[in-house]
Amino acid sequence: QYGFNLVMSHPHAVNEIALSLNNKNPRMKALVLELLAAVCLVRGGHEIILAAFDNFKEVCKEKHRFERLMEYFRNEDSSIDFMVACMQFINIVVHSVEDMNFRVHLQYEFTKLGLEEFLQVWGGGGS
Repeated sequence: QYGFNLVMSHPHAVNEIALSLNNKNPRMKALVLELLAAVCLVRGGHEIILAAFDNFKEVCKEKHRFERLMEYFRNEDSSIDFMVACMQFINIVVHSVEDMNFRVHLQYEFTKLGLEEFLQVWGGGGS
């Protein structure tokens, strides 16, 4: 709890944690996503996570927020731990928002990045 409070109170800590997704180790990426999901669930955490991914977008020169995350998700299909952590993270980011319009906006962000098509193919529902 103490460590978590320290992370939440440090202005750049969550940004640095999010940037550590740029790692070759899928287990490390899964742990990062689990931590970010936990941050997302505390009061004020959702805004911190979105700001961290805005920072990630800027630092990593992404066109769209969550672009690299979705790239990893599509390409790390040999790591079930990472795939599950990624899906849980996406669900928490999208569904922990009260405002329905904002929830739809977040769903659309992931749809634009190909989440639905990937899940259909991955889940065996592809043509």
